[in-house]
Amino acid sequence: MNFTISRNDFYRVLQKVINVIPNKSTVDILYSVLLIAEEDHLKIIATDLEITQIAWASCSVTEQGSIAVPGKLLLDIIREMPENDLTFKIDSNLKIYIESTFGKYKLSGQNKNEFPSVPLVETEHKIELKNTVLKHMIEKTIFACSTDNLRPALTGVFCQIMEDEYRMVATDGHRLVKIITRDFENKEFTENIIVPTKALNFVARNLPAEGNQQILISDSHILFELPNTKIYSRLIKDPYPDYERVIPAQNSKQMEINKEQFVSSVKRVSLFSNPMTYQVKLSLNPNEINIYAQDIDFGGEANETISCKFDSDPLEIAYNANYLLDILRHLDSEKIKFLVEDEDGPGIIIPFEQEEKEEILMLIMPVRLNS
Repeated sequence: MNFTISRNDFYRVLQKVINVIPNKSTVDILYSVLLIAEEDHLKIIATDLEITQIAWASCSVTEQGSIAVPGKLLLDIIREMPENDLTFKIDSNLKIYIESTFGKYKLSGQNKNEFPSVPLVETEHKIELKNTVLKHMIEKTIFACSTDNLRPALTGVFCQIMEDEYRMVATDGHRLVKIITRDFENKEFTENIIVPTKALNFVARNLPAEGNQQILISDSHILFELPNTKIYSRLIKDPYPDYERVIPAQNSKQMEINKEQFVSSVKRVSLFSNPMTYQVKLSLNPNEINIYAQDIDFGGEANETISCKFDSDPLEIAYNANYLLDILRHLDSEKIKFLVEDEDGPGIIIPFEQEEKEEILMLIMPVRLNS
């Protein structure tokens, strides 16, 4: 194996895949990346067995071949090199020799046969979404996913592929996000799948600003074909909860409020909340909302009042401030609607005006009011 590539091209491609490498694994080969030199390009593959990413760049190949190399060590080496051409030569003992205009370097590799194979995604199920739409939907949902591996279905985003709309749903049991795009058409099939959050993070990071994204879906995997990179992910096969049952059909009480004023006030008041519960109490009145927090253990207390429009009798309800702020920060609207029924039911937060061909709903569960 013998190839020459510019340092910047190599570093750019390696950076794309490096975060797929697991921080901890009992399988040592997963700490490596697979280099494949063929024809006029170099492929670099990384996997954690759940997600596989392939990225490539042009290079000059003298002798085709492949080898597994410790990924993070290789990144550290290439990061410290200035821009120039690098020549890689691999001998029969799996020694890797790197030559540049500055010097020569040697490290050890592993046989390509020890590296896991790339998943096969043989399917006729394909959909296409605008890159801007897909990235927007990912960013609006992944923050609400659970990190509890005992509930694997909630660690991913539930994707519903319909004939004339595409939905993404995320929940951790404390909050829920549902976003729908109708800028979508798919007459071939319908499908419900759960995609791991980590995979969607990689997709959002690699999506170009313009163009469309083609997505292939098989029984066990999903494949995102991006420019100069492919991302494969195993699907989560656990059943997803019936999220529609959690969303109230009718919350009769509605508050309208400026989002930035609300966010700023909750942030300030929450600094005085109990660090175990982060509880803030909202007292809703026809022309104002009072935001209150108290930490009995340390004697801290805060109270603010800001203007709002509320169309019902006064109501008190409490939320975890961190969950509330997360939701508010992920709404782009200048003004929001806050829909509630009573102090024990979930609150629904939506933009004052929905974007064309889009519908977004965010739900937050209340916490028990402190006496």
